[in-house]
Amino acid sequence: MAYMTTAYTEKTTISGQLRNISIAASEMQGWRIHMEDAKIAELNLDHDGFLFGVYDGHGGSEVSTYVSKHLCSLLLQNENYQAGNYDIALQETYLKFDELLQEEDAISELKRIRFSVYGEYPNYECNAGSTALTALIKSNKIYVANSGDSKCILVKGGEAFSMSCEHKPEYEIELNRIKNAGGIVTDGRVNGNLNLSRAIGDFDYKQNRELSPQEQMITAFPDIAIQEITPDCDFLVLGTDGVWELLTNQSCLESIYQGLRDRKPLTTIVEDLLDQCLTPDYYAYSGLGTDNMTCIIVKFHD
Repeated sequence: MAYMTTAYTEKTTISGQLRNISIAASEMQGWRIHMEDAKIAELNLDHDGFLFGVYDGHGGSEVSTYVSKHLCSLLLQNENYQAGNYDIALQETYLKFDELLQEEDAISELKRIRFSVYGEYPNYECNAGSTALTALIKSNKIYVANSGDSKCILVKGGEAFSMSCEHKPEYEIELNRIKNAGGIVTDGRVNGNLNLSRAIGDFDYKQNRELSPQEQMITAFPDIAIQEITPDCDFLVLGTDGVWELLTNQSCLESIYQGLRDRKPLTTIVEDLLDQCLTPDYYAYSGLGTDNMTCIIVKFHD
């Protein structure tokens, strides 16, 4: 992995409010040479839908960027979404990306994204991938779809509840699937390379033609968590894995509550969180706190 000698701490932050929801989303490159995270913060998905997501690219930023650009439209086109089967729609949309990314139009777009960040690759083949953590708010329910090692928590009544499960190769369900697909896990990495077990893209790990997309070594198929929005729901937090390396669920919620008590803008609160996640010394934490970081806070109002 490529790192700079000084962290880049400038942040790109957006905010918005609609009906009973306020949001602030921020991203920071940190110690990495390139920014490979992407995000969605959509307050107008449709007449009563909100969509938020963080997408952590690896091997390049092209897949995470592509997913963040096209997920809303793909989801709205999905028949199960239109029928109100939102959990199934999210699962199908994640898998649909792996089909699209191998089509000519998508490959051309991936090339353009790659060139804009890294320079020209004349014999480009997409070997990149991206984790995908998406929160859909619809009909007073939260639907969280996760593939990879980003994380989402719901804070209600002063307590944090997990809305996602990190997909690490050494976990039993993931390890069994990897082995069944012909792979191995070495030092927590699939075939000694990839340190997560679900992602969009990463086609080198999806070559077993006897297996379905859900059964491949690396699968885009997400876990789904569903939670009703009740009066004690305070806020939802989504973050790429870099956010959580030096930040616990408890320290996260305490920082947000303190910021709210101090009447800080939500944008300041989310930027303060990113600063807490960054190590001031590259060598101090054995590489922890040096990743790209993207965080979204979704605050619920009465």
